[in-house]
Amino acid sequence: MDTRDKFLTRRLELTSLREEEALMYLEKHRVLDLLVNLTSSLIFYQPEKPRDFLLNMLARIKIAKITAVDFPCLMDDSNLVSMFEIMDPTNQGFITPVQYREALKNLGLLDPDEVIDEDKEVITRDDFRDDVFTLSDLFTHGN
Repeated sequence: MDTRDKFLTRRLELTSLREEEALMYLEKHRVLDLLVNLTSSLIFYQPEKPRDFLLNMLARIKIAKITAVDFPCLMDDSNLVSMFEIMDPTNQGFITPVQYREALKNLGLLDPDEVIDEDKEVITRDDFRDDVFTLSDLFTHGN
């Protein structure tokens, strides 16, 4: 269980109305998701000047949100293809909805208790890639 999950599951232990309001605020504005994204980027790129890097990331997120321009994410097409191939070791060209949900959870694009409405019996590589990019875009630009 990662730190974010521990914090979120702590909800059961909230002792005051103020703590509950604070958590609801963080969830509503997706602050924890933003912090996870910033921290992941920081660890992934390991810049010499982490504070400058984080300020630059925040500025780029703000510009992306204002201009509706895609914000670069850690996952590119080759990463998604590799991830899909790991889930499809026999090279059938598809994965199951269960594998799909778990991949989205691992990417931080789906909450552990969130349910998706998936009508398909199988998920192709193109569907997987398109869905991840769409969900990443929703994460970056918010609601």
